[in-house]
Formats: sequence, C-alpha cells, structure tokens
Amino acid sequence: MAQARSHSEKARDTLDRVESVIMLSLVGSGLAACAIGAFIFDIGRWLSIW
Repeated sequence: MAQARSHSEKARDTLDRVESVIMLSLVGSGLAACAIGAFIFDIGRWLSIW
C-alpha cells in the first residue's frame, strides 16, 4: 500500500526536479557555446581569417 506523502516532501521533490533542469540547461548551453565557438574558429582558420 502506498504511503501518503506530506506537502513538504512533494515540494522538496519538485524543487529537486527544478534544480536538476536548471543545472542540465546550464551545462548543455555551455557545451553548445563551446561547440559553436570551436566551429566558428575552425571556419575562420579554413578561410585564413585568423
């Protein structure tokens, strides 16, 4: 039989999920920025801009 969870436990679980989404978004956007920067740098080198 499932136990009833209190309001504070549900709020804590929701907060944990929100924090996880925020952290994954920051890490993912950082990786994407690095990849885009590297791509732009490589294109510049191929075109002898730098």
